[in-house]
Amino acid sequence: MTATQSPTRNGSRTCLDLTEPEFERRLTAHGHTAAEARHLWDELTAPEPEAPPSSRQLGLGPIIAVYLGLLLVVAASISLLAIYWHDLGSGGVLAIAVTYLTAYLVASEILRRRELLAPADVLEAVAVAWIGLATYAVQELAGVWPEGESASGRVHPGVTAIAVVGIVAALVLLRLRPDPLLLVPIGAGTAVLALDLSELVFGAKLDDLSPRQTVSFLLPLGLAWIATGLWLDVTDRRRVATWAHWVGLALTGMAVVAAVPKTVPGFATIGLLGAVALFFSAFVRHWSFTVIGAMGVLTATTSSLRLLGGIAPLVIAVAGIALIFVGLRWSRWRESIRGAVLARMPERARSFVTRLAA
Repeated sequence: MTATQSPTRNGSRTCLDLTEPEFERRLTAHGHTAAEARHLWDELTAPEPEAPPSSRQLGLGPIIAVYLGLLLVVAASISLLAIYWHDLGSGGVLAIAVTYLTAYLVASEILRRRELLAPADVLEAVAVAWIGLATYAVQELAGVWPEGESASGRVHPGVTAIAVVGIVAALVLLRLRPDPLLLVPIGAGTAVLALDLSELVFGAKLDDLSPRQTVSFLLPLGLAWIATGLWLDVTDRRRVATWAHWVGLALTGMAVVAAVPKTVPGFATIGLLGAVALFFSAFVRHWSFTVIGAMGVLTATTSSLRLLGGIAPLVIAVAGIALIFVGLRWSRWRESIRGAVLARMPERARSFVTRLAA
């Protein structure tokens, strides 16, 4: 196959008269493998896909105003329930939950039809919480909501039912709407089930478990979410992968913080894992890894403040200066780190990482 266009420029695009063997030869001369060259050639010579439906892109100021308004609406809804909770009763709570659920879904549909996808996604994700509240009210009305300790003395079946119903509802919505933000309530539901599993396996309530026992299933769950995000990245579903990474990093971070001992070595472990997340962000190219990594380093430094004694201010200052330096240099280092590590990887691993960050 040959690209036969004449070498003229049209805007920022350049048309080249280039054969596949010559293209492969030039890329291999710059350190790329033959497999990478063929993969890139296939991408460049593939027919242009149909453009997806456009959505209205709001500026930073308008989008902040929209999200702040949505936050206030949600806060007003919750405060109404908090004020009149006892007066409403189970039936009233169910009626309020169904009313808000309907209103949120209708509003999200109106916003989606106007191509305002970001606020529509938020409303759909919050709607799952109203489904959970409705599930609680139905259990109360049916007389199956456990009072005090659960029937088994361990797993709270009412909360478990809310988690399961929430996960199913979010999956149904995700099937109907391409809303990656729905991964957040799904992740929350799976976290509840992981805590329930800890109770079952260790035969005690959460209050009686050690921190390590409590998060023993939460940590692998978080890692599984991160692995799911990597798979979504490789299969070209980056928008969904972003939220899978956020969920996985949040669950993994909470599990690590809860499990490690609150000593200088424990906080050093948190800081080291934060640095690993920062390093890994050079390959995944998601801001979530960068943010969580920086937070891990900052948490480790500030949390060990009282344990470091008189040298604490010096350590905090050094860590702060180091973070500033990394932040200023990171965009330059990122590509050099990727290039150096990719050059030492086996071909299959290099191909996977290249697809991961494409």
